[in-house]
Amino acid sequence: MADATIKVSPDTRDRLAALAAARGTTIGAQVALLVEQQPTAEQIAERVAEGRRLLREHFGMTLTDTELDEGPDLLQRVYGIAAEDARAKVAPRRSA
Repeated sequence: MADATIKVSPDTRDRLAALAAARGTTIGAQVALLVEQQPTAEQIAERVAEGRRLLREHFGMTLTDTELDEGPDLLQRVYGIAAEDARAKVAPRRSA
């Protein structure tokens, strides 16, 4: 396959060069690796569908796709709970 040229800012080029050098590869190979690691929208949708299928099949989840799509962001809620817990552990306790 023939090579192609892409335009990036000098800062991006320098960052790619540093990443490639640290890994003993070329900028082109580093860009290819970065692209390969990013799923397409179709791949993300397939993973979501497979995850939901497994939840339904193995754990008896009964929520519909619509309910899941419109529901709260559970991961954000978990992060929020963890952050509150961490703050409570480092905040000085106030006596009454």
